[in-house]
Amino acid sequence: MDGSGGSRVAQWLAGDDHLLGQLRSVVGPWHHVVVGLDGRAAAPEELAEAEAAVARQLAAGRAPEEHRRSDVVRTRRELVALSRRRGEGSVAVVRAEPELLPHLQIGSWYAAGWRARWARRAALPWSRLASLMPVGLAADVAFWSGVRRSATGREWRRLTSSSYVVLCYHRLTGLGSPGQERMDVEPRALRRHLRVLRLLRWHALSHDDLVRFHTDPDAVLPRRCYVVTADDGFAEAVTELQRHGRHHPQLFVVTAAAGGTSYWMGDEPVADWPDVAAAVAGGAQVGSHARHHVRLDEQDHATVREELQGSRDEIAAHLGVVPGALAYPHGGHDRAVRDAARDAGYDLAYTTRQGRNGAGTDRWCLRRVEPKLWDDAASLTWKMLTAQSPPSRWERRLRATWERRRAQSSG
Repeated sequence: MDGSGGSRVAQWLAGDDHLLGQLRSVVGPWHHVVVGLDGRAAAPEELAEAEAAVARQLAAGRAPEEHRRSDVVRTRRELVALSRRRGEGSVAVVRAEPELLPHLQIGSWYAAGWRARWARRAALPWSRLASLMPVGLAADVAFWSGVRRSATGREWRRLTSSSYVVLCYHRLTGLGSPGQERMDVEPRALRRHLRVLRLLRWHALSHDDLVRFHTDPDAVLPRRCYVVTADDGFAEAVTELQRHGRHHPQLFVVTAAAGGTSYWMGDEPVADWPDVAAAVAGGAQVGSHARHHVRLDEQDHATVREELQGSRDEIAAHLGVVPGALAYPHGGHDRAVRDAARDAGYDLAYTTRQGRNGAGTDRWCLRRVEPKLWDDAASLTWKMLTAQSPPSRWERRLRATWERRRAQSSG
């Protein structure tokens, strides 16, 4: 849709993005409201199918040709009514084609950050007054009220309440060596993190749990779920996480560097294959961090294929297990790299983008959040609840306090 004139509805429709969701990945729904195909406005009962047709193109990696219309809605009330009908029809679409969920607005609940989700959830009980809300929120709330009207209780829970947070660790020394401060956490801090999660009855999810959740259209999750991951395969991290098998930690190994040093960060010791095997025997799960620690989105297709398939083959040869998960080195990925990970046989792939993951999150673009050396109990709780860093002022204060204490202890 497009807008014409000077009204707030027209200005919003003329914008570049009609969906709430600053956390969207390289795979997601079309950023404009779809109201028809081939330049023709759809009938009310065809609105969801029009979006589904665009979603099929997106799933195939094709960008749809856009024909923007400015005569479909003119008032906020008309926009609310159209959005509600789109939401109602979307439920039938995902029942028939659940694989389209990441490419539809109905799969985008967790593409919105914590502020937008809070506003949406607070406004939903008042959806009948949506036409009185700010334009973007009005359209969003009307859409989700339509989904709620058509969905079963279990479907609504899957779409809007089943989610998990992925914690991303690297080094576990607590030394905070120069250049590694943002990548390091004290081992006792990790133990404290995991102990608190257990005491608060958070549920640790395994790789298989995640695959089931993302592929079974009837699957829902308990409240408060988390995943532990550790990138790079540093020797001390592998040894430490071997003790925490009940949390199903996922270790992502740079296979060509196993038993060597981390040439990408300080030449630190990297675990060898016997150490990784011992961690797996203790309950950890192993995944790929490619063969070499290079940004895959800066490589040609042949190199990407070799990095992904070669690392998978090396893990299978050394450990006797075929890894199902990948963590993109440096978080570097684009649509081509994401598709290459899928085609190489990985069930899941992790980025370094922040945010919660829900049923509609593309499973080759999973989000993570990193605990830091300077996190205290409050900031870690914030990260567990929002899967995002604390507000920048809070983060700066935490780091300054940590640096001051570190200087005092070393002086």
